[in-house]
Amino acid sequence: MMPGETPPPPAGTAAAGGACANCGVLQQNINEYVAALIALKQKMIDGDRLLTEYQQKCTDILYFSICVLRGLVYLKHFL
Repeated sequence: MMPGETPPPPAGTAAAGGACANCGVLQQNINEYVAALIALKQKMIDGDRLLTEYQQKCTDILYFSICVLRGLVYLKHFL
């Protein structure tokens, strides 16, 4: 220890409680971050659901288009 420095208070004393003086603020910050992460997770789930629905619609359109093209090819044989 350097001259002029004060030694840290022993662990478990009231003076050592200063290190946790902002625990309430830290807990509030953690709660806000957790809430933000939960909201982000829900947005990701919703986005994934929308992408799945979009992919299914695209697949349906592609299947319909193939059926129409096959029908046209089939009809072309009779012309």
